[in-house]
Amino acid sequence: MLYVAQKYVGYPWFWIVSFLTVGLLFSLNDSQFSLLLGFGLVLGATLNYFIFGFTSAWTSYLLKKQSAGLRAQVIMLAIASILFAPLILLGEFQGESFQGLIRPVSLSVVVGAFLFGMGMQLAGSCSSGTLNRVGQLMPLPFLTFAFLIVGGMLGAYFYGHWVHWPTLPPWSFTQAFGGMGVGISLVLFVLCYLYLNRSERVHTGKLEPLIRFHPNAWSNLTLHPWLIAGSILAVFNLLVFLISGQPWSIASIFTVWGVKLSEWMSLGLDWPFWEIMTLYQNRIERPILQDPVSLTSVGMILGAFLVTLLKGPSKPVEPVQWSKALLSIVGGLFMGFGATLSYGCNIGAFFSGIASGSLHGWVWILFAVLGNIVVLKFLVKR
Repeated sequence: MLYVAQKYVGYPWFWIVSFLTVGLLFSLNDSQFSLLLGFGLVLGATLNYFIFGFTSAWTSYLLKKQSAGLRAQVIMLAIASILFAPLILLGEFQGESFQGLIRPVSLSVVVGAFLFGMGMQLAGSCSSGTLNRVGQLMPLPFLTFAFLIVGGMLGAYFYGHWVHWPTLPPWSFTQAFGGMGVGISLVLFVLCYLYLNRSERVHTGKLEPLIRFHPNAWSNLTLHPWLIAGSILAVFNLLVFLISGQPWSIASIFTVWGVKLSEWMSLGLDWPFWEIMTLYQNRIERPILQDPVSLTSVGMILGAFLVTLLKGPSKPVEPVQWSKALLSIVGGLFMGFGATLSYGCNIGAFFSGIASGSLHGWVWILFAVLGNIVVLKFLVKR
């Protein structure tokens, strides 16, 4: 691996890849594209450098009642909600629409989120975590990512069936109640935080603080790395929203990249006749580096890769076992299929959806957690 070589010869690969990345940024023919790729670099680097994971945080709480990761996510959501609110309340500025990621609440969201949650535990990562670990050159996440695309394609193929399942129209606290809607969201975040706080104290007898005070030190305040990471993710999610008109998301690339890959491999899929393709036609016709969601996703992988070259992988690379490879395949399928059915993954549905005030985001996280619980019970018994 490249990071093994750099232990002996310094950091040449880091500087080489950094130089090539800067060249890529300046080669894009639109400043918007360059900015989105740059934002993706920061998002991926943040996830890797601070070891910020959605799946790992949920697992730590469900198995050990250690809630630091989840509490950092709650604060991240609160920051993003406050930052998103002016744009969503404004609605439109200089011809750009700012609606946020507000999707219908349907049976497909329930089923898709549950499947995605199951896939998270089977594969050991979520959508953002998989891109992060691909950037860390870990072998199994490459397999997971490949089957995220396969699962996304399957979800797209069956769109004509699940899109007609029982559904409620899109609904948002912010759009329904204005500024008071943001206040309602913040109250929900406070309640979630207090519950997690109390739960950890009751079950473990202690609480890992996110902020430490040192009265006798020159710097009397220390922030937990996950709190720093969550704050950075919230700010850069806002920047993605400002530049592209839509908050940070990932899941749609599973279908878009899958179609492009099938064309490149001449698989002969009749995707132009799939009902869902009316939603993706323009994006499929554009190059990947002119598609906002693809740009931030590519940037995430590159950002995580640069951090890996700089400091090495966040965890040792283990030999691939067939049992784990199978779990990665099934987990990728479940997540790709589930994310398509539920209009997003842990980023688009959970993070950006809830930050947009969308009811669908709250429904998504409820059933995704249930999916996590089901598979964790199975894995623990094994």
